[in-house]
Amino acid sequence: MIALSFSLIAMMESVGNQAVLPAAFFYGAAAGPVALLLAIHDRTAIGVSVPSITLAGMFLFGGGVALLIGGYFDSVLIPDKNGPSILRVGWIEEPAKLVPPLAVALTGRHLTKAAGVALGLSCATGFAIMESMSYAWKSLHADDGVVGAGTVLFLRGLTTPFSHLAWTGLVCAVVFGVWQARGRVTVTPSVVAALAGAAVLHSLNDGLLVLDIPRAARLLFLVVAAVSYWLFHRATRDLNRKVIPDLAPSRA
Repeated sequence: MIALSFSLIAMMESVGNQAVLPAAFFYGAAAGPVALLLAIHDRTAIGVSVPSITLAGMFLFGGGVALLIGGYFDSVLIPDKNGPSILRVGWIEEPAKLVPPLAVALTGRHLTKAAGVALGLSCATGFAIMESMSYAWKSLHADDGVVGAGTVLFLRGLTTPFSHLAWTGLVCAVVFGVWQARGRVTVTPSVVAALAGAAVLHSLNDGLLVLDIPRAARLLFLVVAAVSYWLFHRATRDLNRKVIPDLAPSRA
């Protein structure tokens, strides 16, 4: 998908066919998240725990709803994207990405841990792809050109699987694990701690990338990414291909 994205960009540069830009941006933004989704499903088979129509709806509309909520409060509460207020981003976007899976959970359906992780990852994937495409368009209109936009997509394609997907997957693994044990949606210290932990990792990641700090310190975002994925992997290590599918009918 990355190769196809760059091929479309190269073709556009050579012949000037800008009609392919949306496709180039989509393939570039989706490459990393989709690859991680496939790898996780291959390990856990969580994709069969929720009806496919529900997962598709969570990807298409859940991700959009999360982006709508997160984008609104980002604009209101983070006036300077390059200043200290960026440290609020995790406390805005992580709850926003939890809203669509929570809406499904409140119906009483799909309260298993496997289903929750599948729903959360689908929502986070939709959110991450659309956010990456928006950054690419912003880069394009900031005189960085198509090549600059392609670079943004390439870098975000490599990093978003270990950021947005890992954070939301971690939260949903803990939260739905609690809800599965209790048989209902409830707020516990574990639920609050998981959401707060993901928010801290998210804010730390963005702060390291945009704040005015030494370049060497920026490399610590790789440590944040590694820790994020490690925590997600530990939270989901009990999920395996023997998980009993939760295939109750969906209202999606």
